[in-house]
Amino acid sequence: MKTRIALLNGALGTAMAFAAATFVPATAAQAGTVILEGSDAIGFHCPLGQSTACDYKEQTFSALGGADPRSIAVIGRDVTNSLVSGFSHSTVSFDDLSTAGNLANYAAIYFVPGFGCCDSNPGALAGRDLDVANYVNGGGTVEIGNYDGNSAWDFLTGGSGNGAFVAGVGGALAGPGCTDGEAVTAAGLANGFTQPGVVGCWTHQAYAQDHFGALGFTLSFFDADPQFAIDNPGYGGFSSLLSNGKTIVGVSNAPEPASWAMMLGGFGLVGGAMRRRRTAVRFA
Repeated sequence: MKTRIALLNGALGTAMAFAAATFVPATAAQAGTVILEGSDAIGFHCPLGQSTACDYKEQTFSALGGADPRSIAVIGRDVTNSLVSGFSHSTVSFDDLSTAGNLANYAAIYFVPGFGCCDSNPGALAGRDLDVANYVNGGGTVEIGNYDGNSAWDFLTGGSGNGAFVAGVGGALAGPGCTDGEAVTAAGLANGFTQPGVVGCWTHQAYAQDHFGALGFTLSFFDADPQFAIDNPGYGGFSSLLSNGKTIVGVSNAPEPASWAMMLGGFGLVGGAMRRRRTAVRFA
């Protein structure tokens, strides 16, 4: 009987090791991660010296880059006509994508709002739409500052006429064009964000969740100021930081479905070994 129990103990240990080994967090965002940001905190408020906006910038770059050793490509100039960089994750700065080289070299791409403020800057794509689409489909992450529904971004967002479902600056819907009423969500916390500090005007745009949700943008990292929903009833609520996938930090916080399946399989082996062990002891 001792030999039998020793063998079962060995099987139990092997199963436990198997379960532990299969629980491996992912290290890169899934294909298709595009984040719509209704703020110019990075391109406007931080360069003008608002520390809370700079805190948000560093938090954003940390969430986008995570533990990925590659740099973040930061595209465009801020309100002071300077290139944008950060220190929470390594960054490489460009005026546009024309000189950015192979996009696979970057952990993420962040598009600074046009002239740092208020509307998006699709000119920074520099004609590399196909390269950006391939980068995202291959697992990259793109964040668009002050996304305003400009049709030049449709190849990333899907749909058309998206500006009709953007509230605030540059959008067709009403709402406060300047507010600090956004609120971080549980999804935002899980993906590396916290509540932004007051900058006097963090939010310029908010995104109708019924419309953008149908396009796959189902993760609101920051729910928008409630005034947007009050001014525009029937749009399913609004978000001012809306994503169609997790950040690298968000992915690393939980295993992928395949990892869950392998882990549960490992625990199944554990359970089977324990049942066989009880049976052997009972009838010895």
